[in-house]
Amino acid sequence: MNDYNLNIDANKELDNKYLIFSLKSEKYAFSIRNIKEIIIKPSVNFAPNLPPFYLGMTKLRNDILPIISLRKRLSYETVDEENSKLKEQLKIMKDEHLEWIDTLEHSIANGTEFRLQRDPHQCAFGKWYYSFKSDSSLINSILRKFEDPHVAIHKLANESIEIAKKEGIDAAVKHLSHAKSTTMKMLLSLFNELQNNLDNLSRETTIVFIDANGKQYGFVVDNIDKIIEISPDQIEIPSEYNEFSDYLVGIGKMQDDFYLIFDESKLI
Repeated sequence: MNDYNLNIDANKELDNKYLIFSLKSEKYAFSIRNIKEIIIKPSVNFAPNLPPFYLGMTKLRNDILPIISLRKRLSYETVDEENSKLKEQLKIMKDEHLEWIDTLEHSIANGTEFRLQRDPHQCAFGKWYYSFKSDSSLINSILRKFEDPHVAIHKLANESIEIAKKEGIDAAVKHLSHAKSTTMKMLLSLFNELQNNLDNLSRETTIVFIDANGKQYGFVVDNIDKIIEISPDQIEIPSEYNEFSDYLVGIGKMQDDFYLIFDESKLI
């Protein structure tokens, strides 16, 4: 993504213009009046005695400015923390499928009851898979590849038990062995591919503000969505019970959508 300047002029028309951005799965807004530019997330240098939600300092052309994680400011996990947990979760779910097929093989070979989940929608991975949403086209393309091999693996339980009944244990074990070297191998490869590409889940972006005194600072957000117009009569005063009420200008409501509008000066 290339840096671009919003070329914001001090005129009244900008009072009703808002930059919509995402944080986790929610949409929020900043007035564009004090936004100087939008850049990709920069590298930062550690600086002592900063609040914990400051990532550090960065140099932007001839200026040194603090970079703030809006996720951390609002007590959310950072993208890196979230991805790290998801990678560990995927590793566990991958290992569970290895254990699943080994348990099935042991059950078939010893004539014992197989009690693990046979429905691909109900295993831990299936519940995650069918509910997970991503804005990344790369991640979505990898996820689509999971459907067939994952369903096929879970079908193995009924298939193998039926083969054992009709053709004997050796035939069922042979069927499982073939599936392990083909379908399971494909599934494990997809788990590895997904884990290795999780960093593409977010295109973290920094919104750079400049205040009346010329001081600059940047907020890191997940993604930039669009600029829209919200008129004053579409903005409601936030309830004191809203968890972010101390940081809000108001709540913009447009048809079926609403946006929490932050006052950037209250977040630094």
